[in-house]
Amino acid sequence: MNFKSLLESEHSKTTTNLIVNEICEHPEKMDELMKIFVEGPIRTTQRAAWPLGFIAEKKPNLLAKYYDIFINELHKPNNHDAVTRNILRALQYTKIPEKHQGIILNRCFEFLNDVNQPIAIKAFSMTVAYNLSKQYPDIKNELKISIENLIPHGSAGIKSRGNKILKQINK
Repeated sequence: MNFKSLLESEHSKTTTNLIVNEICEHPEKMDELMKIFVEGPIRTTQRAAWPLGFIAEKKPNLLAKYYDIFINELHKPNNHDAVTRNILRALQYTKIPEKHQGIILNRCFEFLNDVNQPIAIKAFSMTVAYNLSKQYPDIKNELKISIENLIPHGSAGIKSRGNKILKQINK
C-alpha cells in the first residue's frame, strides 16, 4: 500500500481506516506514515495526521519514537489546526515519556489558555494535561483553574469534557 498516493488522492474516513489497519497489521510501516507526515506538503501532512489518533488508540506504543516530531509540530507557529488537533488526540492515548512530559504539559496549558485555539485543541489539551496530572498532582489546581475559566463561555464539548475532568480532579 502506498500511503503517499492514498493521502494525495483523497481525504476520507475510508482512507484513514485503510492506513490505520495496515499499520496495525504491519507496525514497521509507521515510519513511512511519519515520513509523509513530516515532509508534507501541508495538505498531505494534515491527511497523514488523521490516522495518528486511531493508531494511538489501538496501539499506543507505535508512537513511542516520534515524540520529538510531535513536540516540534506542536511548536510550529503557523501549523494547521488539524495537525495540532490530531497530535493531541493521539497523545491522550499514550504514556508520554518522562523526558517529554514537561514540554508537552506546558504546551497543553498554552493551548488551553489561548482564546484563539479551536475547541478540539482545547478539549484534547485538557485530557492530555489531566492524564499527566495523575503523575504530577501539583498541577491539578492549575488545570482546574484553566478549565473553570473555559466553561462559562465554552462550547457544549468544552463544557462536557471540562466538567468530566473537574469531577475527576475533585474526587
